[in-house]
Amino acid sequence: MSAQGKVRIPLGFVALAGAGLLALWFLRSALAPFFLALVLAYVLEPLVDRLARKLGREWASILVILGAVAVAVLLAWALLPLLWDQVDRLITSLPSLKGRLENRLGPWFQAHPLVLAKLRQGLDGLDPMALVKEVGMAGAGLLGWLLSLITLILVPLILYYLLVEGPRLLQELDDLVPSRHLERAKGIAGEVNNRLGGYIRGQLAVSLVMSLLQGLAFQILGVPNAWLLGLVAGFSNVVPYSPYITALPPALLFAAVNGTSGGGLLLVALVFTLVQKTETVYFTPVWVGRASGLHPLEVLLAILSFGYAFGVVGLIFAVPLMIVLKIATRIALEHYKAHPWFVGGEP
Repeated sequence: MSAQGKVRIPLGFVALAGAGLLALWFLRSALAPFFLALVLAYVLEPLVDRLARKLGREWASILVILGAVAVAVLLAWALLPLLWDQVDRLITSLPSLKGRLENRLGPWFQAHPLVLAKLRQGLDGLDPMALVKEVGMAGAGLLGWLLSLITLILVPLILYYLLVEGPRLLQELDDLVPSRHLERAKGIAGEVNNRLGGYIRGQLAVSLVMSLLQGLAFQILGVPNAWLLGLVAGFSNVVPYSPYITALPPALLFAAVNGTSGGGLLLVALVFTLVQKTETVYFTPVWVGRASGLHPLEVLLAILSFGYAFGVVGLIFAVPLMIVLKIATRIALEHYKAHPWFVGGEP
């Protein structure tokens, strides 16, 4: 390969990029509205692109955002009363929860005194009032309310500018790329952008379907707060396998205090696992994989490998990282196959 065909990245550029990533990490809380707006922009951009051909990008963006807000309001109007009713029932039932637990678990603890001793030893070090105080300081107060209100106002505004000014911002980034590499850089960036957008839209669809399936399963099995637990299970699927921590233990606890037998609890766990397996085996590999341009096996490989290497963070970013890695691998193979050594010329 000729020297002209090689892409050399200056060390200063790498340092600048690293400093930028570090700054983003420290400002992650303040940048939450921008991140949320960026995710929504990926979801809504295809519809804006279609409408922009007839209405122009500004009016198309306004119409799509208003439509998205209307859909969100309708969903909130339809679902929030149901969810709030379940939350209210949960809060109301908390005082009697201790007595029910003692009635159900008391005989078992009496038969296993060592377990009870260990549990009491762990609980003795807890200060419930200190915990309540910390939670109250973190979640309450006028400042927290104002920040939430500002975030609620900022997200639609940022989303509008991302949808309207997105093409212009990309054009400004193009001006930073050397002209000899511009077309190739635009092709790579466009491919990454399209696949990441497909991944986000696919993941959103999976979360909605899993919320519905898991909530329906809990409802059929008679688990209290079924739809609330289904919503938690569906959207915590963004981190693979996390519903086994965020949704299954509460479901078993609520079912147990509601009088469900041991066999019934086993059935709840079994049905929950089967529904989760449909997400692992079908929905994520096929829906997310198809939307992101990855083979189902590549999606599974990404989740297992990045999850093992980087833990929860690796699970969250497994598919986006695999998208970038696959594109980078393809480019490296293209360079390798174009090398004189490969095509049979002089090295």
